[in-house]
Amino acid sequence: MRLLTNLYRGGTSRGLVFSASMLAPYTQNVRNQIICSAMGSPDPDLRQVDGVGGGVSSLSKVALISVPAVDSYFRRIRALGPAWAFPGVPWADDARLASDPKSGYHAVYRFGQVPVNDGTNIDWSTTCGNFLSAAAMQSFILHAAYFQRLLPASESDVTFVQFPMRILLAHNGQRATVHLPLIRSRKGHWHLSRKPDTHIAGVPGMAPGIRIDMPLTPQVWPTGQPRNTIQLDGHEIPVSMVDVGLPTIFVHAKDLGVPTEQIIQPAHVLDCDKKLLARIEAVRYQAAQCAPQLSSLWSPSAPKVCLVHPRTAYTTSGGTLVRADDMDILVRSVSVGNFHRSIMATALSALAVGSTHPDSIVSEAYAAGAQVPCAMSQTHANPPALHAFTVGQPAGTSMAMVRRSEQDNTPEAVVLDRTARRIMHGNIDVDVSDELWLSRQTYFGRTKPEP
Repeated sequence: MRLLTNLYRGGTSRGLVFSASMLAPYTQNVRNQIICSAMGSPDPDLRQVDGVGGGVSSLSKVALISVPAVDSYFRRIRALGPAWAFPGVPWADDARLASDPKSGYHAVYRFGQVPVNDGTNIDWSTTCGNFLSAAAMQSFILHAAYFQRLLPASESDVTFVQFPMRILLAHNGQRATVHLPLIRSRKGHWHLSRKPDTHIAGVPGMAPGIRIDMPLTPQVWPTGQPRNTIQLDGHEIPVSMVDVGLPTIFVHAKDLGVPTEQIIQPAHVLDCDKKLLARIEAVRYQAAQCAPQLSSLWSPSAPKVCLVHPRTAYTTSGGTLVRADDMDILVRSVSVGNFHRSIMATALSALAVGSTHPDSIVSEAYAAGAQVPCAMSQTHANPPALHAFTVGQPAGTSMAMVRRSEQDNTPEAVVLDRTARRIMHGNIDVDVSDELWLSRQTYFGRTKPEP
């Protein structure tokens, strides 16, 4: 049997994007099996050679997207029972809630971290800011007719817009806005822009820029404070924890015994230090015990850990020299047991938020490097409304901005620019197991679900 899907690069991540309606006829257990089979998981050699995965967490992702205003599967799967329910808040696909003029949304984004070698246990409890750009693009492509009605009419003189697509993050019910660049053809139809105007470190070349606006929740500091202390090998280690869609733990590299000459190494070299990875995992576990918000989300992919270091010159994985004054801080992030080849968008966002508080680990590392922001941050910053923060990561420099409240100057949203590209559109071949066949037959009313 074949199922329609899309292979996308979203930011510095890659994975499959499915329409949720395509997987609606299957129980969630079967959906996980289908996705893992397509990605080539599990693979004990960590290559995902039998699928489209890339062997590391950043290249082993999946997104399920839906547009409640036009998708019709929700009532059917709700009637079938819990086994058919999609992950996330149960009301995500409610068309009535989605159409609310104030709190509504255009599309629903369900993100899954696909394991490379851990059975078919996909983690649906978190999100990915990088892949959100891909989800927005595919939502527009799948439901272009619906979105055309929301854009300026053909009689208008407007030929280019940054369409603010409101997307519900199903794992926690929060809403993000993704500004898609659209152009209008001579026939009056709107299409995704192809103008290459944005470069992000870790992706060759340039592509159309997609701006993501992520509102912050009141629980941005899971422990209620910007700095905590954990015990590691009999020593007290200061950490900061920030939750911007996905909780991230920040720790000084030096506190884990990582000198400057090691922290500037590429990610694949750092991955060879198994003792360091074990210490980082111990930090991740100890820090997660500091707040119920973190311990309840504990999984192989959450929370993340990010090592911070005062800004230092280094050479990227592509051989480019990055000067110390090109960044505000040097970082190396860890995801699912490996050093990230660039940086997760959620970790980048959390770094920007962490830098706004003077007592955080992030601010401490920045202050140890210099008091003057790098040129990129100065160019984009517009205090007090917008605070820009630039980090040096293995593939180059990345920047995120924090929008501040006009009332009390506190952080209220993170803004960052990403790019995305649809690499492939086509079918995947799926083995027809007894469980898959029964699930499909039940969905279409040919058999009755078991009690």
